[in-house]
Amino acid sequence: MKKSIFTTVLLIISLLMIGCNNVEKGNYDSNNQVQSDNSEVPSTNKESTNNSSSNSSNEDSNTITQAPVDTGSATPKAGEGQPKVATIKGIVQGDLQCYVTLTDEQGKEQEIGASFEICGQKQQFLNQKVNLSYDILDVNDCQSIEPCGKTKQVSSIVKMDVIGSSKSAKSSGDTQTLSNGEWTIKLSNYDSWNGVNHTGNVKYYGCDSKENCLKLTGGKVICRNGKCITRWINGEYYYAIESPITEDTNDSQGETLIVRKNGKVILRAEGLKAL
Repeated sequence: MKKSIFTTVLLIISLLMIGCNNVEKGNYDSNNQVQSDNSEVPSTNKESTNNSSSNSSNEDSNTITQAPVDTGSATPKAGEGQPKVATIKGIVQGDLQCYVTLTDEQGKEQEIGASFEICGQKQQFLNQKVNLSYDILDVNDCQSIEPCGKTKQVSSIVKMDVIGSSKSAKSSGDTQTLSNGEWTIKLSNYDSWNGVNHTGNVKYYGCDSKENCLKLTGGKVICRNGKCITRWINGEYYYAIESPITEDTNDSQGETLIVRKNGKVILRAEGLKAL
């Protein structure tokens, strides 16, 4: 009887221990399941946040790197927005152009670029009321006054006519004959010069007092430092006509013919005056 009671007690204790173990295991599994669910929630939120940030970043990047639209540059029109009648206040020689200071009919003073030929005949236009004609000229567009092959188009004065007078000056110019009694030189085709340095196809026909004559073509014009020079190359010979730019209409200096051979001056004929 005592053995039977003892056995029964052991059986009850064993059942109680098994029950406790099952409860602990169930709690352990439940805790693990909750832990797993909780760990996935922030992960999902984090991924969503990163995608939004990435999309926003991509949109910003596309906006910043988008290439600008090239609208192009309009070709200028000769004389557009520039006075047709004005009083001339000043004419000065620049490195790129001749510059004319004028007052229009509304009393507004402004400075406008002109062909270099205008500067060569400026005395007749100072303080005169004139009609203005314009053309599009190619102007040197370099960092220095030396040619670099780059030009820009500028609406410029190419002709001025004194109102009530037949006097005029224009970039094309007329045929000009120069002489100092020993040399007689006819220059023509100045209309080939567009006002830009180192351009033109000016013609030269020069004779000495013994009627020894020479004809040249392809003359290039350059104006700077108070003078305009027209140059021709004939083999090893180099011909140049130097014309001073001055306001003094009574200047007796005249123009100068210079001939060089292999860089050495072999002839200098000064005092050439227009006939």
